[in-house]
Amino acid sequence: MELIKFLQTLSNPVVDNIFIIITIFGEEIFYTLVLCIIFWCMDKKLGYKLGFSLFFSMTINGGLKELLNVKRPIGLEGINSLRVETATGMSFPSGHTQGTTTFWTSLMVNLKKRWLYLFGTLIIILVGISRLYLGVHWPSDVIGAIIIGIVCVFISNIIIEFTLKKGNYVPLIVIAIISVLGLLFFNSSDYVKIVGIMNGFIIGMILEQNLINFNVKGTLKQNILKVLFGLSIVLAIKILFKIILPAGNLGDLFRYGLIGLWVIAGAPYCFKKYIK
Repeated sequence: MELIKFLQTLSNPVVDNIFIIITIFGEEIFYTLVLCIIFWCMDKKLGYKLGFSLFFSMTINGGLKELLNVKRPIGLEGINSLRVETATGMSFPSGHTQGTTTFWTSLMVNLKKRWLYLFGTLIIILVGISRLYLGVHWPSDVIGAIIIGIVCVFISNIIIEFTLKKGNYVPLIVIAIISVLGLLFFNSSDYVKIVGIMNGFIIGMILEQNLINFNVKGTLKQNILKVLFGLSIVLAIKILFKIILPAGNLGDLFRYGLIGLWVIAGAPYCFKKYIK
């Protein structure tokens, strides 16, 4: 608590806005945009590794939050909490920090660029500090999230490498089944959504690898069309199916599953067939 209070002694409107912007680097909109661009336009294998590591890591994050049930510092005397609408679920481990750690560590490990090691490490540290400054997490949440995120990257890389090399999807199917069984014990909105998108991702990967096999190469015009069209459908699924489907976890599970399936299989099929 004293560390959080110390960081908040720096508080003023300018610093508040800086840390709010920094914390956005650990949110869904950023990951969705970058992952789609990489998978659709740059490097399909990297997209698989990046996507699976992120979804695998965040599924574990959602389960741990419910299992450990650590309360956030929100509402405690002497702590001013900002952007609390993004502070969903329980406190440990920090979802923003773990997602950021997983995302940037995956890029570092797979691309092995010196500038990326420096920049990625800086972003991870800044996002972690932002969660403390905004008064929505404890230091232990941030430290734990960084450790778990790094471990998840190395585990998921082994799984994806094995899958792509051997054409064996059993490990992915086992993970999908376990995550679905987790719904019997964990029913937070965050856990349900990430299980949906991870299962959509896994089904989409099996379909794409065996039936679609699209090529990411394209002209600048083609890549712009892919991103604009693909993301517009992602947005449509997220908004329209929220209206169509029943409210609650079942609707969210199906909706986010469709998003994962569209990004990995549906969009590539349309790109291969119509954007030439």
